[in-house]
Amino acid sequence: IRMLPSASVMKFLKNVQQPQTSILVLGNPDLKDSSLDLAGAQQEAIAIAKNQHNAKLLLRGKATETAVKTDAKLFKYLHFASHGVFYDEAPLDSSLLLSADAANDGRLTVNELYSLKLSADLVTLSACETALGKVANGDDVVGFTRGFLHAGANTIVSSLWKVDDEATNQLMQIFYQNLNKMDKRSALTKAQL
Repeated sequence: IRMLPSASVMKFLKNVQQPQTSILVLGNPDLKDSSLDLAGAQQEAIAIAKNQHNAKLLLRGKATETAVKTDAKLFKYLHFASHGVFYDEAPLDSSLLLSADAANDGRLTVNELYSLKLSADLVTLSACETALGKVANGDDVVGFTRGFLHAGANTIVSSLWKVDDEATNQLMQIFYQNLNKMDKRSALTKAQL
């Protein structure tokens, strides 16, 4: 059984060759505001990368939007441990907050996801309200899930609510430990239990 945000997403789901490079982990991007720092997200990112073979870990100032746009297509798994912002009135402007650099503003918007080309088997959005979407054009739900599916992701793990930094850290670490031994659904279910 597969759950989709709408039937129109099916045309974007393709059987593509999965990259062999394990995981790209972005954690606690430097947002130039200490009140937005996520200590648990940084611990989460370090622990996940440490326990995954052939992982690439990008923390703080290295966890950039540019890195996602240039390198994400090379990885089987993508993990974002950052802030997510959902705008109900303008869902295409909803964004994952990453570090800015000379090339990009650090806001990876849903709109920008439509121009990405991914081969990821799993995208984990360990951030607030990343599963929210707005129903538009009949049955289309516009949000991160649809954007990542359009970009080529096979599975997305995301949240409908604001998440606690420390609890999410624990959940994600257990999820990835389980993922080394079982399928994605079972790994997440066991982590939640």
